[in-house]
Amino acid sequence: MTKQTLNVIFTFCIFIVFVWAAVTALTFSRLAQFFPLYVSIVGSILSGIYLVREVVKIIKQKEQDSHPKVLIVKPIIYTGWIVGYVITIYLVGLFVASTIYLIAFLLVESKFTFIKALYSTGIALVIITVLSNLLNIAWPQSVLLGI
Repeated sequence: MTKQTLNVIFTFCIFIVFVWAAVTALTFSRLAQFFPLYVSIVGSILSGIYLVREVVKIIKQKEQDSHPKVLIVKPIIYTGWIVGYVITIYLVGLFVASTIYLIAFLLVESKFTFIKALYSTGIALVIITVLSNLLNIAWPQSVLLGI
């Protein structure tokens, strides 16, 4: 799927939301429908015009193969990093999980040297600790360590 195709799908969804909002606003009382009705009508018109323009542009293009494909692997990898971080927080607590996550992420994804990763992680942990004390934040408890 190309970026243009995804753009058309997203714009169509936005168009549907604006049309739905306009239809729903008609059920409001006369005074309450003024702002939502007119905003949704203008949104419907503008997104409809943009949608038609994009569809016409896709139809006019003769070479579909020249468009770059949408990359899906990188977002899945980064989602995995975030899910892994949340699971690690649940298991061992915020400070230990942040240490593990930051060092691993900086070494693997950012290609930091080990010293730079340790330095950056140390700075982040100091900031987390200072903010925790200043703002009196209750961080999530860990399941395994009980801290």
